[in-house]
Amino acid sequence: MNNLSNNKKVQSTTYTIVIIVFASFVLSVVTSSLIDPLGLYAGGVTGLAQIILNAIGLIVKGDWNYYKDFLGILNLIFLIPFNILAFKLSKKYAIYTFISSVVQTITLSFGSFWVSLGMFRNADGTYEILSCVLVSAIAGGIMNGLMMSRGATSGGIITLAQYLNLKLGKSVGTINLLVCSLIILFGSLISFFEPSTGSFGAAVTTALYTIVFFMLSSLVLDYVHTSYNKVKLEIVTEKGDEVASMLIEKLPHGLTIQKGKGGYTGRDKNILIIVVQKNESNYYCNEILKIDQSAFMTIIPITKIIGRFNAQIIDK
Repeated sequence: MNNLSNNKKVQSTTYTIVIIVFASFVLSVVTSSLIDPLGLYAGGVTGLAQIILNAIGLIVKGDWNYYKDFLGILNLIFLIPFNILAFKLSKKYAIYTFISSVVQTITLSFGSFWVSLGMFRNADGTYEILSCVLVSAIAGGIMNGLMMSRGATSGGIITLAQYLNLKLGKSVGTINLLVCSLIILFGSLISFFEPSTGSFGAAVTTALYTIVFFMLSSLVLDYVHTSYNKVKLEIVTEKGDEVASMLIEKLPHGLTIQKGKGGYTGRDKNILIIVVQKNESNYYCNEILKIDQSAFMTIIPITKIIGRFNAQIIDK
């Protein structure tokens, strides 16, 4: 039995590592071949690295294809403190984040190679910008969602956001919005002052397309990964004690029990109220139905929680 359990853990870990390597590779290729050549910016640490290298390029005013040689290295340097922070969340999470960082560094360091494979070009060799933005955003949202669903991320700002969310209850969305706003602001300024193509129109174009990229990527990520979304589950059952015992044993969040009465049957019932992460709701509903097939359940989205809520997003 122990061998079977160990084999399942090894298979699960191997599957997770494969997802991390693949997703990190795709994210980096998308940045090198579609986002960066268009003068747009990726999110998080990679976007900040792009801004710094572009700013240096403006100062030196040389023909410096920075993304070919330095983006991967600078991205890794920025990721180091966040990788250290990851250990405060979970050793397994930190290891996964480190693997992602290595894959990103290697892939971004070969940016010139991926650029040569750039898709969605027009007949004159220029990029079809809207197609590139849409494909990049969808790919980015899916890849980040896949990693987060396995208890991993590409590291960087999202690690800080998860730490503040789990430890202090700070909104992940707010932190990401702040970082994205800074990237959009400074990215637009760089486009404005760029010697060959800089103009107010170029700055607006950079800002608008980067906003579209961030918004669509976030929407796709939320669809793929739902751990940050919470719902209230109300259960009406005549087997309240049994259901409550099961939930207390398996639920890390706590519950509230109210007494009720069936309006049609007149029989006594219990109303159990719990708050769970959205991705947990189907599991608990199925467990409840194993005890009481006639249980009546409603799932209600929650926008804010005041008070203690034990969110177990990261596997220890």
